Amino acid sequence: MNRKIILILSFLASIYSCDDAGEEKAIETVLEQVERGAVLRTLGFNNGEFEVGNPESLFSINIEEQDIQNGGVFERVDVFVSFIDNTVEGNDISTTPILVESIEPSAFVTGENGLPVGALEYSFQELLDATGLTISQTNCTDQFRLDLTLHLIDGLSFNLSNSAGTIVNTTGFFKSPFSYLINIVEPISNDAYIGTYLYTSIEDGFFGPTYGEEGLVDISVGHSNNVRVFEIQFQTSSGIIPVEVEFSIVCDIAVVTRYQKTLLGCTMDRSDRVLIGPDSPPGIANSNDDTVFELHYLEGFEGFNAFCDIENFPAKIRLSKQ
Repeated sequence: MNRKIILILSFLASIYSCDDAGEEKAIETVLEQVERGAVLRTLGFNNGEFEVGNPESLFSINIEEQDIQNGGVFERVDVFVSFIDNTVEGNDISTTPILVESIEPSAFVTGENGLPVGALEYSFQELLDATGLTISQTNCTDQFRLDLTLHLIDGLSFNLSNSAGTIVNTTGFFKSPFSYLINIVEPISNDAYIGTYLYTSIEDGFFGPTYGEEGLVDISVGHSNNVRVFEIQFQTSSGIIPVEVEFSIVCDIAVVTRYQKTLLGCTMDRSDRVLIGPDSPPGIANSNDDTVFELHYLEGFEGFNAFCDIENFPAKIRLSKQ
């Protein structure tokens, strides 16, 4: 057996635990090692996509600010937006990041955890105006990207570029990526891409099949109309460990959500795991036929590799409706 596979199987069998308690405690380590560290935890999505041609479509999420003084050193959140042109035809009209707004602590309220809680809400039209585009210039599969920088009163700042995978992963406790992609989609019916599917590894990752050779999963509707989620159950010596996978059906492609955690890792830190994100081109899909589709993704996405010797390593699975 390949030494890489032996290594990862050893970790899976002996140390990995999937409850969020370990990840929740990760903030204690972060705040101890970085005296005034902070995160922006995603509490939930109200809607995470724009409908093609509908300027009133709304992106809306709730976030929670966490710092060493429970919000006491929170100065502001800067929100930047950029447009990503994924349309093959015509000129590339992608834009560089531009500051949309700076959100002060006064815009937050005290949540049930005693921490500042606020909302990020932007309409399709607002982000068009911010990037200087018109709705006629956008198409299904194009995207907007929001990048957040959290500033503290002592001058420290935190964003995607200086945060660890234990913080930014979108399927763990914190869900604090400091960055959100908004897909422009053609809405699909709520009964499409749901039900029982057989997944099969068609291109193995660095350690072998990311989620095993094959298995059955139940796909359900996620936080937004075109978002779908499923769990893969892993049997280990510590018990059954579920791993969540999220993707979006965007016209003729299936786009994997960025910064999702796996069970892969190369250290004794149970909270630090290899993250995945979308490959380019994304997986094949058909908004009018949900019988078979593919997810194409990258292990160690953008360098979030949990100290494994991988970065943006491609892998693929195929899902077939049963």
